Amino acid sequence: MISSKDKQYIVSLVEKFIPVILDEIGFDPTVKEVGHSYHGPFEHLMVKKLMEEDSDFSEPTMTRSPDDVKYKDHYINIKFGYDKHGQPNICSMHRLFKYLHEETIDSYYLLTVDALGPSISFFDVYDYLDCTNFNYGTGQLMLNETQLKEVYVPNTVSSLTREEKICKIGKMMNIELSRHIVQKQEQQRRIDDIVAEYEKSTLC
Repeated sequence: MISSKDKQYIVSLVEKFIPVILDEIGFDPTVKEVGHSYHGPFEHLMVKKLMEEDSDFSEPTMTRSPDDVKYKDHYINIKFGYDKHGQPNICSMHRLFKYLHEETIDSYYLLTVDALGPSISFFDVYDYLDCTNFNYGTGQLMLNETQLKEVYVPNTVSSLTREEKICKIGKMMNIELSRHIVQKQEQQRRIDDIVAEYEKSTLC
């Protein structure tokens, strides 16, 4: 895990770079779909500046890696937007479970930057699973930004053990699997009802 001291250090760097990056990308909050328009350039420049500042930052080593940048080998996923109240994708829930189970990682950090303010949140996703939604169909874990803003406390240290985190993720996935099955069964029932009407008219 990233120490409290290092968390504060990372946030201080991000705070320093935000106005510079916003200026470099010509950020305009009045354009349509602000986050979609600027998230790529912002995140690219943030990673570049962090690595130029400190050699402890490094690029992802895997293809389609779930992190944008590493700090001392800890995964950091950067999310940028303006007046953020959406549900951006975080990562594959199966990956988060697998990586933790296989001890590839012990934490997975989100660095969210809201250009309105600007405001920064930097936290381990495993500590804020209650502020996420999981879609079993897509396999994606999503951040509930509105809920996060209500409970986020900067620089907190997790009280959950690795085993407790694994169990919590597994239970979340099991609950969503049950909901997913019910949803798909209901969809198929509606299809079956339509097909039954066609069968009555001997068209099938």
